[in-house]
Amino acid sequence: MNSDEKRCFSYFHHHSISNLTSFFDSPLWQRLVKQLSHIEPAVYHAANMLGAVQEDSEENSMRLAGVNLHRPRHRFALEQSARSFALLHKRHASHDPQFKEVTLVCCLLFTLSELLLGQYDTALQHLRSGLQILNEAATYMHCLSAIDQSLVEAFVRLDAQSSHFGKDGPLLHLKKAGEEKWSHSDTMSLPRNVHEARRELNHVLSKGIPFLSECWSLSSTEIKLHYNSMCLTQQSLLASLTQHKQRLELFCEQSYAKLSPKEQRGVDIIRLHYLAQILSIKTCFFNGPTPGYLTPEYVSLLSAHEALMAKFPERSTTTLDNGIIPGLYVVASKCPDYRVRLRAIKALQSWPHCEGLINSNIAASLAFESLKRELMQGNKDELSLIVGDNEVELVRFLFDTLSSTEHAAHWSMIKVSRILHDEP
Repeated sequence: MNSDEKRCFSYFHHHSISNLTSFFDSPLWQRLVKQLSHIEPAVYHAANMLGAVQEDSEENSMRLAGVNLHRPRHRFALEQSARSFALLHKRHASHDPQFKEVTLVCCLLFTLSELLLGQYDTALQHLRSGLQILNEAATYMHCLSAIDQSLVEAFVRLDAQSSHFGKDGPLLHLKKAGEEKWSHSDTMSLPRNVHEARRELNHVLSKGIPFLSECWSLSSTEIKLHYNSMCLTQQSLLASLTQHKQRLELFCEQSYAKLSPKEQRGVDIIRLHYLAQILSIKTCFFNGPTPGYLTPEYVSLLSAHEALMAKFPERSTTTLDNGIIPGLYVVASKCPDYRVRLRAIKALQSWPHCEGLINSNIAASLAFESLKRELMQGNKDELSLIVGDNEVELVRFLFDTLSSTEHAAHWSMIKVSRILHDEP
């Protein structure tokens, strides 16, 4: 272990892991990855890569748009990833029962590192490799059951998110535990703790996120063609979301006051996701401006996010959990009142960070560019009020990222915003 490795390994353990568990406690990071990084050389080097990249990304306000070999940390990260790959390749033919889990952890660390570098195509390749391993393991139940459940759940969340970043997701074909039970939530007992409440949310999001991605990717003509079947799915999702949100509120009535401050923040995040998903799915077929009568719902959603953000004096830069970005993006991109949208964009800018595949800078810059183009069409006098040096830098980062991403045109957020099709 040389001095650079020692420093990045320490950074990973004392900074990266605390970031990755800032929203919710996680046995994945606090137990599994921490243990494996000490005993598995491939995981050790992959962890060093993430530590180096995260430190560099934070120094650049989470706005890296590719590998820069002039940066010492980038060179170190590439060298560490190569060593990790070599060790995995060397063990590939072994019959070590732990090899699948080690490989999956490395896939996860590689995915996070590439996302922080702004290398979305490479990050998604690593993610797909992990998903393929899980799909293969699922054909032999004893193989899947041998893999840590928290690791599987992390890939399930990323798989759902990936539907926004390509045309081939989600890719996992697992029989998720509790699938049938959750479809009859009216007969289920309430969540006993925050972990169970979060698992319920993730179950609903695994269906809602891909549906939203599909809706945002379709033209109005395509939506009309499939409207009847899509409307049935929409109503089913809204009913499920409403029911699970009610269950969360009942859990809060019984248990919220007994929870720790961190657990209370976690419950607040879960509640915000239900609110954001319900509003998003309710409006998913709108093509063009959102009706003005919905403005109060967007204002309420934004205010709830701002109140939650005030509870985070120390703000993490990297997490795998769904947090505040999706809900703020919904307001920033869809609210009929452009002043409210600008407020949501400012909230996104105030906390540069990544939640899984989603970078707050990308979300803010996409929403800002869409708002700017709308104002250019009808309210040009207002442009000077919103365009400053920081916004110019933000949009430059967006287009640097998109130009280096081969499949960016397939991102649902890009399709719905039309920024790669319409002239500014």
